[in-house]
Amino acid sequence: MDYLRSPSIIPDNGSVMFRQYPLASFFGKLREVAIHHCNFDLARTLPVMVECADESQSLKALYFLATFGASPFVGGRVGAELDVEAVVPAAHHAENLVYVMGSHTGCDHRTKTMGRIYREKEGGFSPCCGKLAGVMGPYLKEYEYARNSIRLFIEDGRVLLEIPSRFLGMSGSALPTPVRLCLEPSLIKGDWESKGVMTAESPYSVIFEIHPDLQRALEAKNRTITHNPASIGDDLTGDYFKFLWTSSDPFPDGITRRLHTLMHQIVCSLDYVPMVTIANVNTWIEFNRFVDAVHAIPDVFSKGVFGVSGLTVDLYIGARSYHYSNVYYPQYAFFKPAGQTEGTIMGPSEINRLLDCYTPTKERPSLDRILECNDQYDEEIAF
Repeated sequence: MDYLRSPSIIPDNGSVMFRQYPLASFFGKLREVAIHHCNFDLARTLPVMVECADESQSLKALYFLATFGASPFVGGRVGAELDVEAVVPAAHHAENLVYVMGSHTGCDHRTKTMGRIYREKEGGFSPCCGKLAGVMGPYLKEYEYARNSIRLFIEDGRVLLEIPSRFLGMSGSALPTPVRLCLEPSLIKGDWESKGVMTAESPYSVIFEIHPDLQRALEAKNRTITHNPASIGDDLTGDYFKFLWTSSDPFPDGITRRLHTLMHQIVCSLDYVPMVTIANVNTWIEFNRFVDAVHAIPDVFSKGVFGVSGLTVDLYIGARSYHYSNVYYPQYAFFKPAGQTEGTIMGPSEINRLLDCYTPTKERPSLDRILECNDQYDEEIAF
């Protein structure tokens, strides 16, 4: 789970998405955890949100207001990126901090399609999270071209691969994209320099004999290979390629920089669409950044801190009075008692077991009541 010590292994989607909560249940349980597990005085506890700024995310702020009696401090940026510079001011505002963090994705519940959401004010569907979709776009486009254009076929009893020259770094194959897919030698038998035969057609491709290990893997899957070339498709997994950053410009932002070395695993995920995978990976990375920040910033040492990080799935349900809804998948948590410099990290099973120990209280002020009370004392203030 530790990104800093295991940067090449992304979380398994199934292991971090096995338990979902409606927001009412999650925030009710979170309140009880803060009171009874963390021993926080809610009157001196500030909620903090690290999430994307999308309109489909707004309910969490309302649930924080209803369950903790306070509007959440903004601790993140677009893309659910932790704003490290916001940790210190948040710590100066309360004795205890309760963080809710994590990326989000959308779901069209009618078609069961993950990775997009209906934007009511736009009048159509679009990717969700839009920020992460923009980061992943060049990588996914490059991968889709590779999986469709690298072809398998049989000739003279040998299984061969026809690979476009652009994936071999040959001159004249430069493209206006910041990333390039670079194939690993484990895809072919022999080496790139001496074992290929170039085709006569333009754009040129090079034909190689398949690596025996890959051939055995395809046979174990009962992959049918004939004399007619067929795309390698989903069999081009992250084991056989990496992405190179070819732009002369640096990475445009921290999210892109941190995700770059993991993109070869993200774009070819099969259990969920890549949009879900990148959201889970980004959640995991930002949680590790949060733990590092709490351990490193002296202003936080005297504070009690509880943070939970997970994936939010946004829904648009037109039949409801408020059309956006969410479910939350808790994935990781962190607890540091006040006055201690080190905290305890919980993985998916631990945080869900902790939440199971508590039942949400039914006593909470309604949002209507909060507004009504405020309206009663709404008066002109002289300055």
